[in-house]
Amino acid sequence: MGRHREHYNQNLPTHVYCRNRKHKRTGKEIFYYFYRLPNGKEISLGKDYNEALIKCARLNLDREKENKIITFTLVAKRYTEEVIPTKALHTQKSNISSLNILHKFFSDPPAPLSEIEPEHIRQFLDWKRSAPTMANKAISLFNTIWNKAREWEYTKDLSPVYGVKKHKQKNRTNYVENFVLEKVMEFADQNLKDLMEVAYLTGQRPIDVVKIHKNHIYDGVLHFTQQKTNAKVRMAISGRLAEILIPRLETTTNWLFHNKRGGKLSPNLLGYWFRNARKKAINKYPELENELLNFQFRDLRAKAGTDTALNKGIETARQQLGHTSLQMTRVYVRRDKVVSPTE
Repeated sequence: MGRHREHYNQNLPTHVYCRNRKHKRTGKEIFYYFYRLPNGKEISLGKDYNEALIKCARLNLDREKENKIITFTLVAKRYTEEVIPTKALHTQKSNISSLNILHKFFSDPPAPLSEIEPEHIRQFLDWKRSAPTMANKAISLFNTIWNKAREWEYTKDLSPVYGVKKHKQKNRTNYVENFVLEKVMEFADQNLKDLMEVAYLTGQRPIDVVKIHKNHIYDGVLHFTQQKTNAKVRMAISGRLAEILIPRLETTTNWLFHNKRGGKLSPNLLGYWFRNARKKAINKYPELENELLNFQFRDLRAKAGTDTALNKGIETARQQLGHTSLQMTRVYVRRDKVVSPTE
């Protein structure tokens, strides 16, 4: 059993002790506060009681950090609560999906940060080799969380991701030929036809096309704020784009493309409509099954970027797609210019 504390020590925080001395000249009792470290050494906290409490709280917090095992689970929890909510909705969903995968590997049981090595990153990537894109995305998030852990002073170690090669990924190269597009259009209702045309004419992602609102159109311009990157694109409403959009401005709903209840059309419903039309096209044109199956709605953005780059130059395509660099746009250009034979 520990020694009984003197009365002036009884209400002090853990690890704090007080010693009293009498002033030689006045005889007044003076109290001095000390903090006792694990090795028995003492740190002076001064004579002021309130300041001593503040210094003690800081020392106890540091002591708790030293004693507490910091796991990936703990850091990921804080990242989920503090960082993910600040991101775009689409990115939030992507991060949470990646975290669910990471938790299966690094949180069962919870892995201390101090024990995670590059070999474990390699093991994770090998474990998910059947889904290389998903695995690479998850490890990129792991690296981001680790660097945040360094900012939060949970660790001073560099991320174990450094030096570990991710899975090689091939960029999507499919270019939708006009005859393939026409076959799907043949079985699309008017809503889907208009959506496909608008996606091609604007070069925007499906998630941005489905949420076009009347308020996005003013001064003869369609204003996009891309959900993925927050990039802003201003599209002149003219030609075929005007023929599609202007009549839709006369409808009672505020969404130019909507579901049966008049609400905003979801990307999932758009995908269902598209796959249904594509399936019907395959049934009628089985000889084009491979080409049709390889056609995804998102390929219309690449088709738009490719056609614009070939006809008006890659800089115009960059502006249309909302990219910050030509390097990004080149990934979307899936055709080269036709060259003439040697004469």
